[in-house]
Amino acid sequence: MTTFPPTSAVLKSIALASVLLSPALLLSACGGTSSSSSTGNTELNVAATEVIDNTIIPAATRFQQQVEDLVSESQSFCSASNTTTDNLATLQQQWIEANLAWYELLPYRFGPMINSEVLPTYIFIDNYRQRGNDAHDTIRGKIDALITANSDAAYNAELSTLGANSQGLLALEIALFEEAASQSQLAPDIAAEFLNSPRKCQLLNDFASKLLTRANDVQQGWTNDYRETGISYRDLIVNNQLEDVLDDEAGELAIKKITISVQEFYDYLGKRDVATNAAQLSDSIWQALEKSLANTEELLAGTTATNLSLNAIMANNRFEQTVLDITDNIQTLRSAFEEENIVDMKAAAAILDGNFKREIPEALNINLGLNFSDGD
Repeated sequence: MTTFPPTSAVLKSIALASVLLSPALLLSACGGTSSSSSTGNTELNVAATEVIDNTIIPAATRFQQQVEDLVSESQSFCSASNTTTDNLATLQQQWIEANLAWYELLPYRFGPMINSEVLPTYIFIDNYRQRGNDAHDTIRGKIDALITANSDAAYNAELSTLGANSQGLLALEIALFEEAASQSQLAPDIAAEFLNSPRKCQLLNDFASKLLTRANDVQQGWTNDYRETGISYRDLIVNNQLEDVLDDEAGELAIKKITISVQEFYDYLGKRDVATNAAQLSDSIWQALEKSLANTEELLAGTTATNLSLNAIMANNRFEQTVLDITDNIQTLRSAFEEENIVDMKAAAAILDGNFKREIPEALNINLGLNFSDGD
């Protein structure tokens, strides 16, 4: 008998079956409900808590650890006899690893990523995320001024003037991936500048230390102490205590915060020139964006530690087709990344933006209660 490979429809059915064989259906079979008409919905709170514990906090921790490694390797690179092209390549790769970890965390721009409405934490890490302004030339000017400072006092005075648009990952990328004097990207030129200009190493270590401070703030905010309350943001939002503890915090459900934040990320990706303005010297933007997308898949499908995923809840609510459609849309965006096609990338990101605005909230039966027309 002749056999044929499974069609895409069959593969989709198999994928959907794996979603349906989930704790969500078990809850339904036992009389549970995934309705979210009240703020005390058990399933959504369980699923959101698992997203926080299994996806968001691990991403914050990975970013903090990668930046910590970047600080350590920067200090080692600038020590005696270590300022070589081989060690520069290692240090550049560590910057890429830190940036990849950042893009896992970037979709979750709320809570510790904000921390202060006056000076949000994330803008000191990735200022481009705020308004999409290209700060390469601004940072180059600052680096030139720091390298040529003729005294410690002059250097420290210049360092103190650095705004959010002259710090963070981009400042470190420029310092590591090009020579300040001529913007050469040749490794021997960059290593020679570090070796011959002690101020270049000084600014590298200062830039890295500033970034680590912000990375620590985000990670500690999620896990230990949010806004000097002595309580982690994780516990505050999971237990619906934000508004009780902090008068200026809205007491929204965790699932709403997560959904809106990821929607805003894809709105940003669809509207800004991320692929042409971010991580260009390191030639790593497509790798970074893939990390964000993989994290979105994990957000929806869960991890090996997840007991109740968002996909499972949507399927249990009879939105199986929505789950399949979003899976297809994610793959379309991934294909655009693989092809490095900016036009298709923006179009696919806009579709996912719409999914997080409309289809996902409908399938989860939550009301986001916001006007999304303004975008990011």
